[in-house]
Amino acid sequence: MHRMAANHDAALEHGARLRAGGLALGGGILVLVAKLAAWRLTGSTAVLSDALESFVNVAAGAILLYSLYLSAQPADRNHPYGHGKVEFFSAGVEGTLIAVAAVLIAFAAVKQLMKGVELRSIDLGLVLVTAATAANAALGWHLMRVGRRVHSLALVADGRHLLTDVVTSVGVIVGLALVWITGLSILDPIVALLVAAQILRTGWQLARQAISGLMDEANPDALEGMVNALETQREPCWIDAHSLRSWRSGAVEHVDLHMVVPRFFDADRLHEIDEQVEMALLSATRRPGEAITHFDPCRPRHCPGCSMASCGVRAAPFTRPRPFTLDRATRSDETLDTGKPVARVKAGE
Repeated sequence: MHRMAANHDAALEHGARLRAGGLALGGGILVLVAKLAAWRLTGSTAVLSDALESFVNVAAGAILLYSLYLSAQPADRNHPYGHGKVEFFSAGVEGTLIAVAAVLIAFAAVKQLMKGVELRSIDLGLVLVTAATAANAALGWHLMRVGRRVHSLALVADGRHLLTDVVTSVGVIVGLALVWITGLSILDPIVALLVAAQILRTGWQLARQAISGLMDEANPDALEGMVNALETQREPCWIDAHSLRSWRSGAVEHVDLHMVVPRFFDADRLHEIDEQVEMALLSATRRPGEAITHFDPCRPRHCPGCSMASCGVRAAPFTRPRPFTLDRATRSDETLDTGKPVARVKAGE
């Protein structure tokens, strides 16, 4: 039943993702047009740098919309875990595009410094850039809010990029205002270079986050939450747990766990425990997903930490509970009788 509810929630979240992605693309096009108009009016390199970043926003918005559509496609024979990883690709491509834009901005600023600066119609340009910046701010906050609600890295990354664009746009506005007030046109390319440095930093952060997702980098906070949920909802027959692992495919969480249970339990009891453990793990992630539990039969060495009231195979009395902790739950697989770590088989052996 809980899986049916999760599937229904996932369908609703998919619709929210697509609407937010379409809004990001449409809003990005309007902002780009406004900034290009401001650049044509002023001839400002700083405004051009802002427009180039908005061009990246449009390109990223198109990639985002496609990735959101593809990530929601069901698993198939070629993609048994679904297509959610494409969202990490989207964030990585966006980070790369931002870095390219930063290089182009820096090149244009240096060229203007060498040739000299000539600005015009700064007042009207300021109005256009300010209006575009306000629109970007509203859109960025909306994308981040929706992205966090529906667990979409791509939407959060795009929203964070737009908010960074707002910060750089504010810098451009301040720079233009100073040029307008002081008449020092040399400030314009200097502001553009500062904008390029900030954009490059944002691009690196997005690329780093995408690489982390593609490489299935562990999330200690998420694992800690799962361990706490297991300990809070723990049953006496949940004797021990280890080999806890988790990775994301888009908005979907995949979890693996080894659980030690009494060796005399039948398949019906194990199925019941499997559902309880899955609900505990996924409730901690607060996102749709699946949890696969591998059951290990208990051995005499587990008896001192097992609080089962009635047990026909107990070899030693219960002495003290062994709480689930992050270190214990994430330790590697171990042999049943001795508890020694199982050696990993290397490729080619």
